[in-house]
Parts: sequence; structure tokens; C-alpha cells
Amino acid sequence: MTEQNDEQPQTEPQESKPRGAQRRAGIIVGAVCLAVVGAVIAINSDGFAVHSSGSEEGSAAESSENLAPVILDLKADADRMFPLGVYQLACEAGDADGDALTYTWTADQGQVYGDGRIVEWGAPEDEGLFRVSVVVDDGKGGTAEKSASLRVKANNAPEFVSIPSFIEGTTPGQSAYITCEAMDADGDEVTYEWSAPQGELAGQGESVVWLAPKMPGSYVVKVTAADAFGAATKREIVVNVTPSETPRLGRFIVKAIGHDMLDFDADVWDIFIGRSCSIKCVVTEGEEPLTFEWSADVGTLTSDGSNEAVWEAPEERGPATITVSVTEASGNTTTGVVLMWVEDCTCRF
Repeated sequence: MTEQNDEQPQTEPQESKPRGAQRRAGIIVGAVCLAVVGAVIAINSDGFAVHSSGSEEGSAAESSENLAPVILDLKADADRMFPLGVYQLACEAGDADGDALTYTWTADQGQVYGDGRIVEWGAPEDEGLFRVSVVVDDGKGGTAEKSASLRVKANNAPEFVSIPSFIEGTTPGQSAYITCEAMDADGDEVTYEWSAPQGELAGQGESVVWLAPKMPGSYVVKVTAADAFGAATKREIVVNVTPSETPRLGRFIVKAIGHDMLDFDADVWDIFIGRSCSIKCVVTEGEEPLTFEWSADVGTLTSDGSNEAVWEAPEERGPATITVSVTEASGNTTTGVVLMWVEDCTCRF
């Protein structure tokens, strides 16, 4: 009888250890994976290093580039400029690098005084539009340039368009109302300054009140019309103070002698330089005989003591005053004034 094995056949596979060849294959695959990962990391690291190095080099290149200065403003200290005047010019500039700046100024006419950011410019004698330029240099090759146009124009003095030459009939201690008006060709504001050696003044501007002294006589009230830039015109008004009736003056008759450059405008006679005219004083009331005494503050005056005189204008432009005192038989005197303006341009006539 055959002996039987009591062990039952194995129905499920049992877990067994990997064989030697399988183990070696796993080790090789793992090593290959590690090598690939290391290579990728190395490549990325090189790329990052290259990129970082390039950024540092770019930053260094950018930081070494010089930036040119910038001019922010160029201006003068005056809006109105007159021939031969001296005015301040200022340049405002900046530099992003903080470099020290130098300034070089040039002018097509006139003279530049000084150096640096602020200089002075002496205007030429002629009127016109002139250019002043400045170059700003940072010393490292960066520059900036800017120019300014400066207008030079002569200032005209105000001219009276309405003013009395004399006022008569005021008695001692009484007041006289005096008014005038002046215009400025440049459009400047006109201010008035009044003065009187005798008597008292009250008021300001175009009109004042003058209080006469206690003593009879002929007195002068002065007025100056000026603009804000120093140009001025002066006039004198004669006020007759009398205790009784005095000779009453009519108008003055003024005629040119040998020329046509004489014109009357706003109580003032305009005449060309060096030209002559006759002046006749008309008396409407007064006790005969009458005597006439003539005088002029400028120019040449000729008179024989009658009611007519000849006046020759000076060779300079400006105002002139011709005065005549008329005395009647009883001794009362009235003073009259003729206002003249001497012109040096024929275009006025």
C-alpha cells in the first residue's frame, strides 16, 4: 500500500522575495532617475545664474549712464525794459544725477554781467526785441540750452490833455478850485503830485483846492504827472489874488514865424525844436495905459514891452512856459501863461 502525503496542495501563491536580477534592475533604474533630476537641476541653476549675472551687468550699465540737466525756467526780474537799463536774469535748472552745474550766458546785443545761475543784463541803447541764451553743463557731457526774448522800449512821459494856464479873480483868503487831466501813451497809470510855495493845498489826484494867502499877488501852483517808471511832466498854474478888479485877459494869439510846425491841442501849443512864434496877449478889461512884462523858463523871448512878444523854442524836447504880467494904470496886475511843448519829431505836425 502506497503511503499518502498528509500535506494539502497550496491553493494561493505565497509572497516571495525578489530575485537577484530584479533587485539589480531596480537599483539601476533609480540611479538613472537621480541622474536625470540632477541634470535638470544643474541646467536650471546655470540658467538662473546666467540670468542673475545678466541683470547685475544691466543694472551696472544703467547706473553708469549720465543724465543731462534740465532747464526748468528762465526769466527776467522786470516785465518792462528800457534802453540802457540793467536787469536781473535767473535760470532754474536741475540734474537727476546731482552733478554740479555750470552756466554759460550769451546775448545777441547788450552786455551780460556776472556768471552762475543769476546774472545781470545791460540793455542796449536801441529799442527792439533781443535774445539772451544760457547753456547749462553738468561737466560729464550733458548739456541743456534755453533762450529768452527780451523787449526793450523807451518809456514815454504822461502828457497833459487838460489844464488851466492861469486863474484870476481870487481874493485874499479865498479858495480856488484847480483841476487837470493827463494821459500816458504807454498805458501806464498816472499819479499827480501838487505843490504851492505859498497858500495851502487840499485834495489829491486830478483836482485840488488852493487857499489863497492874505496878501494880494500872483502865485504859482505846481503839478507833476508821473508814471510808475519815473517819467514825469510838470506844469505851473498862475493864480492871481487881488483885493479889487484887475485887468481881465482874453485869449492868446500864437502864430508860427516862417514855418508850419505849430499846433494847438488840449490847452498846449506844440512847436518843433528851434522854431519861432509870435504871442499876442488880448486884454478884454483894464484901465489904460497897460504895461506888459514877458518871461519864459526856456528858449529865447524878445519883447518891447507891448502886448506882443516873439519866442524861439530851445533845441531840446520838453515843456516850456511863457508868462506875461499885465498891469493897469491903478497898479492892479494880472498874470497870464502860455503853455508850450517842444517836439523833436516832425511826424507830430
